[in-house]
Amino acid sequence: MKRRNFVQRWWDRRSSEESLLHPPQWLLDLFGVSNTASGESVTTDSALLNSNVYTCASVLGGDIGKLPIQVFKKRGAGIERDSSHPVSKLLGSRPNPYMSAYTFKELMQVHVTVWGNGYANIEWETSGPNNGLPKGLWPLDPSKTDVQVDKDTGQVWYVTTLPNGEMRKLRHFDVLHFKSISKSGLKGITPISVIREELGVQKSQRKFLGAFYANGTATRGILKIPNGTLDKPAKDKARDEWQKANSGLNNAHRIAILDAGMEYQNLGMPLNDAQFIETSKFGILETAKIYKVPGYKLGLTDVKFSNMENQSLEYVKSTLQPITTNWEQECDYKLFTELERKKYYTKFNMSSELRGDSTSRAAYYKEMIAMGVYNINEVRELEERDNIGDKGDVHFVSLNYVNLEKMDQYQMLKAGLGKEAPNEGG
Repeated sequence: MKRRNFVQRWWDRRSSEESLLHPPQWLLDLFGVSNTASGESVTTDSALLNSNVYTCASVLGGDIGKLPIQVFKKRGAGIERDSSHPVSKLLGSRPNPYMSAYTFKELMQVHVTVWGNGYANIEWETSGPNNGLPKGLWPLDPSKTDVQVDKDTGQVWYVTTLPNGEMRKLRHFDVLHFKSISKSGLKGITPISVIREELGVQKSQRKFLGAFYANGTATRGILKIPNGTLDKPAKDKARDEWQKANSGLNNAHRIAILDAGMEYQNLGMPLNDAQFIETSKFGILETAKIYKVPGYKLGLTDVKFSNMENQSLEYVKSTLQPITTNWEQECDYKLFTELERKKYYTKFNMSSELRGDSTSRAAYYKEMIAMGVYNINEVRELEERDNIGDKGDVHFVSLNYVNLEKMDQYQMLKAGLGKEAPNEGG
């Protein structure tokens, strides 16, 4: 027993020493310690101030926010949309009194994009006909929320700090959790950890650019003064006077007047020497690659229009659909009771993203009506138009189609060799 306690104390001390030798990222962030080769400190909070990360978060958050989540109910062999279920109202209208459905979805996806995890506390109805059903969805701060596993029971808990400073321990079925790619399946990895070095370089570039414009025309040059050498105080005074008179945006492109014999030699444009533009473009592509966002959405203009259309479709299939599937499966499991899950489910309506322009939509609708998949009222609903009554509920199918088993008889009939039209019903 004593030996086991000694081993346990030794292991605890060793783990503590290793933590001090290799401190976790959150501890480095707390003290603002530089953690990139560029010398810049990049935290998850500061990463959102990066224009490329901000744009990706805005694009993904906005696209998920605008897509409607609909609740469907299985009824026998059919399926119908249920807009009266409490889950439909939470996800489609108002998740809580202070947020619209768009704001909630956008916020959750921004949290996933930047922090790797989006959390929302589920408020349950405790009385009335909706007892036991969700009543509200309240976002949690991803930087103050963690996933923990009880070593004794194996249960998953969420520990969070509320805005008033109170710490709460929440059961796993009381929290909606949307996550990015993960090592354990319990908590997503923040994409910022993958591109931390790249963001550090971009941060250094911004500082360099600001310093360049602050220095104006006096950057990287030599001021030659004839008639012997100058002592250090004279050199400092000459440099300061030149800098004061010729640097800064206000003095840019002004004519410099030199004293007799003085000569200024420019050592080159640093932005060209460092291939600043190419480096900046590489940073945009790296960020876009991590988030699977097409480069043209981040301002890269060397994309042809025809290729842009293909990229948009690929973006929907490869980027948005995995995200929506993640949302749907989490909502289905957490927001419906065990009995409801047998007949209720949620689904993002992606048709607006896949239809394309008006010409493409017209061709798509025509094909769907010809195949009998959509009726006229369903097409009008997709276009947000009123239905035309019962006649619009009729499905059509082309007369050019014929059962393969009846094909020979049909051809003989067309040739005038058959006695009667084939019976399509049997």
